[in-house]
Parts: sequence; structure tokens; C-alpha cells
Amino acid sequence: MKTTAKTPTLIGYIVLVSIGILLIIGRWYSGLDDSFVLLNAEITSHVTNFTLSMLLYLMVGYFWMLMGAKLKEITAFGVFMIIANFICETFVTYFNTPDIVDAIYGVAGVLVAYVFLYISGRYGLIENGTTNK
Repeated sequence: MKTTAKTPTLIGYIVLVSIGILLIIGRWYSGLDDSFVLLNAEITSHVTNFTLSMLLYLMVGYFWMLMGAKLKEITAFGVFMIIANFICETFVTYFNTPDIVDAIYGVAGVLVAYVFLYISGRYGLIENGTTNK
């Protein structure tokens, strides 16, 4: 690894991944028990796209950051994910029911992860071999 995350960055990463996992568990549980609603019915029906987009971008982007990737490369991957999300949610009907609201939730997930990655890239990394403060 070219860089190491500072302690607050690592904690933030763990918190975001944990939130994503809890949202997925809540969504799956709501599929088993119709009386369980995650915040509200609208969010419950679209939270999977938000969470999967956020977790994928967060995990890949974080790994790339630690490997020394530039913010431009991480941003390009985020733009690719947003475009792919809209394509999947509007044109790909074989595995998916077209739903533009799902695409918007996916964009929101990418944006949440991007904010974290941007701040982490600017202030939350140290070169390997230096002190973690």
C-alpha cells in the first residue's frame, strides 16, 4: 500500500460500511416481514440500490486511494457508476424493472461515498512510513 488511512478516516470508513450493511439487513428483513418498514415505504423500496452503489464505490474507491490512485481516477469510476446505474434502471429490462427512482437512489449512494472519499483523500491519508495521527 502506498498510503495508510489516519485513524478518523478508518473509523469513518467502518461506520459507512456498517451503515450500509445494516440498511441491507433492514431491507432483507422487510421482505420477510411486511409490517417492518425502514424509515418509510418509499425508502424501504429503494434502499438496496442506494446501499449497493454506496458500498461498491466506497470499497473500490477506498482501496484505490490506499494504493495511491488519483482523485481523478476515483471520480471517473464514480461517474461510470452513475451512468451505468441510469442505463440499468432505464434500458436494461431483462433482469430489472425500469425505475428511475432507483437510479436516483443509486446516484445518492455514490455521492455519499464520494464525499467521504474526497475528504479522506485530501485530509485522511498519510504516506507509509510516517506517524498515524
